[in-house]
Amino acid sequence: MKKATMFFVLVFTLLMCSSLAFAWAPRVDGKPDMFKPSETRGYFIWHNDNGLHMRMTTHGKEHVFSGVIQTDGKFTDVEEEKLETGDFYKVGINKDRIIFRDTTADGIDGINFKVKGGKYVRFDLFMDGHKVDTREIYVGDKGWHPEHSDFKLHR
Repeated sequence: MKKATMFFVLVFTLLMCSSLAFAWAPRVDGKPDMFKPSETRGYFIWHNDNGLHMRMTTHGKEHVFSGVIQTDGKFTDVEEEKLETGDFYKVGINKDRIIFRDTTADGIDGINFKVKGGKYVRFDLFMDGHKVDTREIYVGDKGWHPEHSDFKLHR
């Protein structure tokens, strides 16, 4: 009886630790509160039960959003969100890199994806060919701004 109890305690502990190891940092969870399509310009990045999401929107003036998203795991279930003709994303052959370019004048464009394995996702974001101002990057429900336009989100 004692061995069975110890076994179940060990299994429970391992399950709890492994689920925590694959959770994203709390600041990434939830759509940014300030995400208001056509009212706020910038990148909006968040995680929910359906994976990671990145949206780009402007307030009327056309802008070109581009960049690279990388992981030390593998990207899965990569889908576009309202991309128009001429916009694109490309998943690298090793499924560890997404390259994108998107022109938005009004409305929302974006990419949804999941990450299998790995400890981080790294974003290198541009607007109109220049590193984007970090005040125009909103992460998670509180709209955290990273220090640089080239940043990592950790599990």
